[in-house]
Amino acid sequence: TNLNNRTKLCKFCQCWLSPILSVGNLEEAAKAKEAGVDGIIIQGREAGGHVIGQEGLFPLLPRVVDLVSDSGIPVIAAGGIVDGRGYVAALALGAQGVCLGTRFVATEESFAHPIYKQKLIEVSHTDYTNVFGRARWPDAPQRVLETPFYAGSKNNLSDQETEESQPIIGHSIIHGVHKDIRRFAGTVPNATATGDIESMAMYAGQGVGLITEVIPAGDVVKRLVVEAKDVIREKLSDLK
Repeated sequence: TNLNNRTKLCKFCQCWLSPILSVGNLEEAAKAKEAGVDGIIIQGREAGGHVIGQEGLFPLLPRVVDLVSDSGIPVIAAGGIVDGRGYVAALALGAQGVCLGTRFVATEESFAHPIYKQKLIEVSHTDYTNVFGRARWPDAPQRVLETPFYAGSKNNLSDQETEESQPIIGHSIIHGVHKDIRRFAGTVPNATATGDIESMAMYAGQGVGLITEVIPAGDVVKRLVVEAKDVIREKLSDLK
């Protein structure tokens, strides 16, 4: 939904029982508040995938919390949060909850390709780039894993080139439709993907270096809560 079009945004909010919008700066948060959303996900630049906002989560989060404090709109923090420490930090800055993306990609239930999951464990660095999916998503940079393919090829694409001029490196089934995947297409490999998987885009947030194993999604939630309680008890209980 285009946050710059207030009429469309208001109609969008009226069509859904519980509209929750993801925003990347204070201006977008103000528009979401005015439109009457039921929740705001504030996404920092640390997040994986398409990220347009340029501000870090923790400097931006308390400003959004203050902005909507008179409205009762809950604020959910997203971007680089992987464990209980990040959860507690977000709560301390006023968030009512957190949204984890990359951590849940590296779970047993995730539909991501096994090689993608393994790379989330092996690779600890990400990069903010526009080399993937230029034709499909112009002017929409993404944060991706700095895989060996990406590190060695990111400078091989000129500013004018897009994925449309690149060879087909694999195939995938997306929403029931068979799709060709071209190099630099920006299509992440799901469980149906075949071909040169390691040369495909792999979205990840900056917290990826904290992910060391693929575990059940339920364990992610349990650990998040347990770790958060431990941090509060061990680090914060003595504060006066």
